[in-house]
Amino acid sequence: MASTVVADIGGTSSRWGVLSEGREARVLEGLPGFNPAVGEPEMFIQTVRERSLAESIIAEEVFVYGAGCGSPERAMRMAETLLTIWPEARVDVGSDLLGAAHGLLSDRTGLVLILGTGMNAGWYDGTVLHQPMPSLGYILGDEGSGADIGKRIVRDALHGRLPEDVLEAAFPDGADPAGVVKEVYRGAAPQAWLASFTGRIANVPHPYVKELVLESFGRLARLLSAYFPQDQRAEVHATGSVAFGLREPLRTALAEEGMHLSDVQPSPMPGLMRYHSALVR
Repeated sequence: MASTVVADIGGTSSRWGVLSEGREARVLEGLPGFNPAVGEPEMFIQTVRERSLAESIIAEEVFVYGAGCGSPERAMRMAETLLTIWPEARVDVGSDLLGAAHGLLSDRTGLVLILGTGMNAGWYDGTVLHQPMPSLGYILGDEGSGADIGKRIVRDALHGRLPEDVLEAAFPDGADPAGVVKEVYRGAAPQAWLASFTGRIANVPHPYVKELVLESFGRLARLLSAYFPQDQRAEVHATGSVAFGLREPLRTALAEEGMHLSDVQPSPMPGLMRYHSALVR
């Protein structure tokens, strides 16, 4: 039976909703991500294809919301990638931020924030997504993201500035400068590799961790204040692993800039499934 597939694809991981007429909706987790702006798709294609075959998914329509898909060129690269998996499907690609807006707000208005491996934000008017803030990626931007925090951890480790227990959590086998340089400058997925350090140290009870996270989120909050007027940023709707896992320090940092974190979800997928379910009734 042909299905409608709804995909939330980040730089590190992806989630796939499968909607079939007359059947209960299902969500597939534990699949890799792919960012067409910075990554290569081979492992992503292989893993998703294998899972699709195992789950007997015959996709008629594929609605994709992906990191790095904000430009026509990168959206086309994502579409071409998915057509190698489902060559007969109609593939529609939108940005991950549009997916967050549809999943968290449906037809309501609000400031939408993605905070995971990377960061992006925009104001949704219930129909159109407005993005006055440029998305500069993990080298020049992504303030408060997993990659942003991870860069600071790696840099401090190599300069000998990490407290011992934080160092052990981040680098259980020791920090090797040559290995770090290889991963950051020649690795297949440097953004995801850097972001992995945020997860490793997030629950270490040390003042360094608390200060680092609050400082990163403070920069993010000040950036949002610079791009969005008060009436648009009063209520923030956030999604992503970093936003959800570190929601209390995020709430604190946003409040200092006059913003209220009104909703935070690990993924927009439940809302996206509701948003698209009317298509297959």
